[in-house]
Amino acid sequence: MPGVICTDEYYRRGPSLSPTLVDSVLALLGHPAVAAVLGIVFGVGLLLASRASFRAFTPEAPEAGLVYAAISLFVRMGIAAGLLFIYYRFISEGFLPFAIGVAGGFVVMYTIELVRYGKVLARPR
Repeated sequence: MPGVICTDEYYRRGPSLSPTLVDSVLALLGHPAVAAVLGIVFGVGLLLASRASFRAFTPEAPEAGLVYAAISLFVRMGIAAGLLFIYYRFISEGFLPFAIGVAGGFVVMYTIELVRYGKVLARPR
């Protein structure tokens, strides 16, 4: 059959050494430093999205704000789980730094927010 490479011919020629753009991007995303930085950026993005969703609370419509914040929470959790699954499934060598970056970025920014709001609430009145 013309155009079909049998396994013997494939192994005789050896694997191809010309990576595609997809291979190069996957290799870049698998690098621990790149994965950690992307994880931190994603974790900070989660917190910023959380803050934006809680701005929907207003005295005029508290129920609508609560519904919006709850839906936003589940959407963010789904996105985070999906991204972690994709990293684990397709770029497994960079999964651990990415996961640590996501958790670290979120926890560090959340701690900064708590300290900032703690100072606001601790003011004498």
